[in-house]
Amino acid sequence: MNSAGRMAGITMLMAAGVSAAEPGAVFPDVVCTAVQTGGFHDYPGGEETYEPALFHPQQFNLEENPVFMLNLAESEGNVDVYLTMTRTLAEDGEAPGQETTELECREVRGADGSSGLSCVNLPPSEMILINRETFRFTRAAAGGWTFAGATGDLNGDSIFVEYGECRPADGQP
Repeated sequence: MNSAGRMAGITMLMAAGVSAAEPGAVFPDVVCTAVQTGGFHDYPGGEETYEPALFHPQQFNLEENPVFMLNLAESEGNVDVYLTMTRTLAEDGEAPGQETTELECREVRGADGSSGLSCVNLPPSEMILINRETFRFTRAAAGGWTFAGATGDLNGDSIFVEYGECRPADGQP
């Protein structure tokens, strides 16, 4: 994205009452909370069959990755912003760990003309669509990593879709 595009994005975010985390940032740091998460899960040890499942909605953070923006944004050409998604993993009786996923995002336009981002990791197993005006999101993921660190009958492969809303990480409405 050129500097004029970055400034337009920053102006749009400021007009929406969202301040970017760093000067020149294209996307603010946000905390996203899922409202509902549903999908399918394949439990290990049996035949390969996915069963319908409701997952516990989780919270995650999205932050612009300034290192990737500085070093990769101009060379990749079609990537508008690089985001880092961080989730806290709760483990039974142990201190929680964190899972970090790097995302490449491209500008998209919604049916109503609103601006948004379509983000994927590489290789693609995680996808987030986020409306830049309302900060509502839809997230989808597939793969065995869904229950990273889980033991016993909780591990296996999952496919899920969730939706929710993000808010600025600094606590402003």
